[in-house]
Formats: sequence, structure tokens, C-alpha cells
Amino acid sequence: MKRIKVQIEKSTKKAHLITSEDGRRGWIQQRWLRADSTVSKKVLDKAVVNFKERQAAHAEATEWADSYHRILEVARETEKAVAVKANFDAYNLERDFQHLVWIPKSLLHGLAVPGWFIIKKVRQITEELYEELHTGVRCDYIAVEDCDRLYY
Repeated sequence: MKRIKVQIEKSTKKAHLITSEDGRRGWIQQRWLRADSTVSKKVLDKAVVNFKERQAAHAEATEWADSYHRILEVARETEKAVAVKANFDAYNLERDFQHLVWIPKSLLHGLAVPGWFIIKKVRQITEELYEELHTGVRCDYIAVEDCDRLYY
């Protein structure tokens, strides 16, 4: 089995971020690194693939959070804010909860809201419901475009 020499860039309690001599990077468990700073080719290849996939997912999530998403339906409106409907599922109880998510008009561009704000509000409501119900809660629906890919 071929072994490849690597350098450790970062370490945690359980893992190392390694870089091979040809510049390929990836996270591995500490136990996979030999004392001579080598790993098997198979381990390195898998670590590189996983690292690239995680980087791509992170970049996509960051792009989603930084971009604006069109509001599909305004449920209520005041002088300073609009509200959209959201549905939360307490999946262990098999119950749904309807909430209004209020969005300050100062954040809107036309009728579009930044993704980071939607993520923030969904997390906040999810945490509040969890504290109240002591069971798993997730957002099923929010009346904002592209929230089926919501990263929170």
C-alpha cells in the first residue's frame, strides 16, 4: 500500500488538516497519521474529496445567505415591517405550528429579503419552540423563494 508524506496545517482533539506535497488538502482522524507523517493514498484521496465537497457546500451556503430572496406572499404589513407565514414541524409530536416571521422594511430590496436574516429568524423560532416543547423542531415552509434549500 502506497503511503504519502503530508504536513499538518491545523489540529483539533480528534483530527488533522493535512496537506500533501502536491498541495492536496483534507481532514483526517489523528489515528490515521503515522508517526513518520504519512497516510495511505486511499485515505488521502477520500479526505481530499470530502474537503472539496465541504468547501463547495460552505460556499453555496454563504452565497445563499448573502443573496436576496423574493417574498412569495406577505401575510401582514405595518408601517415598518412585513410578515410572512412560516410552518414549523415538531416531528416527534407530529404537530405543526404556524408563525409569522416579521421582516423590517429597512432590510428589504423591493420585495426581497437577505438570506442571512431568514436563517436568523428560523433559528430563533426553532430554538424557542424547542425550549417550549422539548422535542425536535424544523421549519417546513416559509413564504420566501428558495427556502427549500435553507441552510441553518
